[in-house]
Amino acid sequence: MKQEINLEMEEIDCPFCGGPEKVLLHREDSFQMVRCSSCQSIYLNPRPTRQSLLHFYQHYLPENDSSIEAWQRMMQSAFKRAAILLQRYKEKGKLLDVGSGFGFFLAEMKQRGWEVEGVEVSRKAVDYARNVLSVPVHPGPLETIDFPENHFDVVSTFYVIEHLPHPMAFLKECQRILKPGGMFLARYPHTTPIKNLLSFLGIKNQLYDLPAHLSDFSPESIQRCLEKVGLQGCQHLIGGYTLPGTSGKRVASLLFGSFAEALFFLSGKKFLFPGVSKTVLAFKRE
Repeated sequence: MKQEINLEMEEIDCPFCGGPEKVLLHREDSFQMVRCSSCQSIYLNPRPTRQSLLHFYQHYLPENDSSIEAWQRMMQSAFKRAAILLQRYKEKGKLLDVGSGFGFFLAEMKQRGWEVEGVEVSRKAVDYARNVLSVPVHPGPLETIDFPENHFDVVSTFYVIEHLPHPMAFLKECQRILKPGGMFLARYPHTTPIKNLLSFLGIKNQLYDLPAHLSDFSPESIQRCLEKVGLQGCQHLIGGYTLPGTSGKRVASLLFGSFAEALFFLSGKKFLFPGVSKTVLAFKRE
């Protein structure tokens, strides 16, 4: 849950290629998303400093029991779809969920017989996962934990990569700790196509969720990042949809999510409807 707090901001070069040149893409209040002139990646600039972000995320997730339960209901469909997808390749194994929140995906996979661990920066969420769901979660971020190389069969992450100041370093670490042949699964928002359309229509909005989201990905851009760190065989899919608590957002998610899923299957799993969240699966070389 986003709170009004003071953030120390910093100017950066492209977090994907290091290029200094960029062009303004969209504004939301005092925040701006830019496009790298070199690699075409989309990112927030200026952005909050690392310490500001760590403080910000202590208050980002829901705080009370009813809100936590609503968050579980919102994510439940996407979690189950991801679990089914992973078990097409491996019935059981060792899984790490990064940005594991309150631990609901870990609980889902544990129930299916997997050995699970999580990483989470929110101390409140870590305590909930440990004490309420009895799943092991490490206080993050990931780069502060020295997991062994070639350790996990699966590394998963749901709506996390867009929040990270150093997404390429994160992906490299995920690749390092995966076993040969291991799977990386990420779910992420794909917001820019809708922003472009609404901007053309003159409709103001806050769809980027700034300053929480530091980057915006497309299937093409996330595959480029995954391949750059040595993950291959990318599979892209819609992967279900979330069901927000408010009626308007719930109806929109249900309608657009169902429509996107239908088009995806009618196209022989080739057409990924722009603007809706997506799931990508990639593999570490044997």
